[in-house]
Amino acid sequence: MFSKIAINNVKRSFKDYSIYFLTLTLGVCIFYSFNSLDSQNAIQEMNKNTIFRESLELLMSGTSVFVSIILGGLIVYANNFLIKKRKRELGLYMTLGMSKGKISRILIVETLLIGVVSLIVGIGLGIIVSQGLSVLTANILSMDLDKYKFVFSLAAMMKSIVYFGIIYLLVMIFNQFTISKYKLIDMLNASKRNEEVKLKNPFVSVLTFILSVAFLIFAYMRILETGLNAEYTDLIITILMGVFGTLLFFFSLSSFFIQIAQKNKGFYFKNINIFVLRQINNKVNTNFLSMTIISLMLFLTISLIFTAFDLKGTIDKNTANTTPFDASAFLVVNQEEEDPAVNDIEAYLNNIDFTFEAYEKHAFFDEYLLDLTIEDLLSQYLSDEEKIAIQENYMYGPVSALKISDYNAIINLTGQESVDLKEDEILVVSTYGKIIQALPEYMKNEENIIIEDKAYKIKNDVAIEENIKINRGSNFFYLIIPDNFTGNLQLEYTSFNVIYEDRYNEKSEEKFTTLFNDLDDNKYRSINPGLVIGSTENQIKEQEKGSAALFIFLGLFLGLIFIISSAAVMALQQLSDASDSLERYKLLKKIGVTDKLINGAILKQCLIYFLLPLGLAVIHSIVGIKAVSGMFHFNYESVLISSLILVIIYGGYFYATYVGVKNIVKGSN
Repeated sequence: MFSKIAINNVKRSFKDYSIYFLTLTLGVCIFYSFNSLDSQNAIQEMNKNTIFRESLELLMSGTSVFVSIILGGLIVYANNFLIKKRKRELGLYMTLGMSKGKISRILIVETLLIGVVSLIVGIGLGIIVSQGLSVLTANILSMDLDKYKFVFSLAAMMKSIVYFGIIYLLVMIFNQFTISKYKLIDMLNASKRNEEVKLKNPFVSVLTFILSVAFLIFAYMRILETGLNAEYTDLIITILMGVFGTLLFFFSLSSFFIQIAQKNKGFYFKNINIFVLRQINNKVNTNFLSMTIISLMLFLTISLIFTAFDLKGTIDKNTANTTPFDASAFLVVNQEEEDPAVNDIEAYLNNIDFTFEAYEKHAFFDEYLLDLTIEDLLSQYLSDEEKIAIQENYMYGPVSALKISDYNAIINLTGQESVDLKEDEILVVSTYGKIIQALPEYMKNEENIIIEDKAYKIKNDVAIEENIKINRGSNFFYLIIPDNFTGNLQLEYTSFNVIYEDRYNEKSEEKFTTLFNDLDDNKYRSINPGLVIGSTENQIKEQEKGSAALFIFLGLFLGLIFIISSAAVMALQQLSDASDSLERYKLLKKIGVTDKLINGAILKQCLIYFLLPLGLAVIHSIVGIKAVSGMFHFNYESVLISSLILVIIYGGYFYATYVGVKNIVKGSN
């Protein structure tokens, strides 16, 4: 009997359950899709990299738990709205003699029914979506799409069933607890609810609104000035100001909005605008806290999705700017070691019987540290923000140097001609000019660099930005000094670079990859205790693409969950408010208001209610993205993709809500 009642309830109330069912289905779909990543071809290729595999497993496990908590809270919240909406119906069951225990059993069967159907549909959609995710993964990692094949992940399916099974169990327990607290009189009078006005004084509401705008503007100015380079305390203060400003904005918005609208009598009394404005006022007034949270979640969503796709473009541009070398390695010098052979990478390679073939052009060179720091060198030109940037980008400490003979050996590998350097001249090789303006300013205004009280003339007008080894992703600063430099030099690294001959590229790549992997595993420590670190150009590319993939997956996963959660809460609030306002719509019909005007009023309410938190979130996002624009290569593709995802999901929930509210009002007639 209970099953029959539950099934009939779900069928009869399908329109009420549609948003709830849609949210469950999308949640399962996204959860399955991202947890099936490790089964995809491109990821399995990357899984040969132990660090990437372990990072992916840790990331997906931690994120899955976090996401399940968010979805669990959302589903309980959505279920609570549905229970409140059905108070009168449940009260009628009790009036007819049904006990609370039997009502709870009906709700348990309904939850099971909706849960099973949403799991089946969600996993089915997830299998389809995961194929698109597989193509995206292959694109991120620059894999050959010819290797693509249809993938089904049993592990992801079981994980989805277990996690959502636990969530549904919590919903059942919550329903039992909720029903046990309700009284019959409250259930039967559930639709008779009045809104409590938060701000009655017009002056206070206007003042609070102005204060909220002031907080937000001040927070925007602070973050645009410092970006993420601000000190931790200052950054936290800026964030708190933004959050508090957002809260005050929605707290005061409804009263402020009404005050402004009432000034324009023609607009206020046109058609049924007075009804629309009062409805919006009631909604915002009641739900200002949830609208604050939703606006902040949408801000995170836009930022995460934008950053995820923009990071892909940034990595693509970085990998396009390849270094001329195919492999590089360096030995970290042990200053306490007396035997010079232990600190010589060439001797190290001889000890482990590693030799270079004739088709592997190479050059050995030494890197030194000078008695000079970048802060001392540029002290007169560094701004406070640039001093912070130096710390943030690890650009502090002694300046590195190479002797001119070693530098010429390096550039000769690439086919460049040797550089002549006099005894009192110096070359600047650096990318610091991309981070701080102090270096270009110094080279523009100064002719010499003072090292240990001796002046060396700067030979080049602009810093050479070509690195001396494979070290992409890190900024560098080297001074090229004469071979007979007489100042203090501390040997830091002994290194080598290699360029393969094209026809032996694969063979050499495999050879050096094996060498560097063996070095990472400390295979030769018993032969020579020296620490040697190396990588090939392809290894660096794979690491960068692997890191990009992890961040993109995380950004998309969390971004999609946040936008679904935000849109679902907005939709459920609208549907719940529509049920509570049925008497008002009936009164409109009685006084002769047409269906066209009523439907227009519903559309305006839904549109404004959905746009309010989104509009403020977009402003937050524009400011936030501008503040960190220096970290990314801004491109319009990321903006278009982010906007498209937002419009499809958020717009889909808006339309479903509009149709749902319209059907509720129409059904009441």
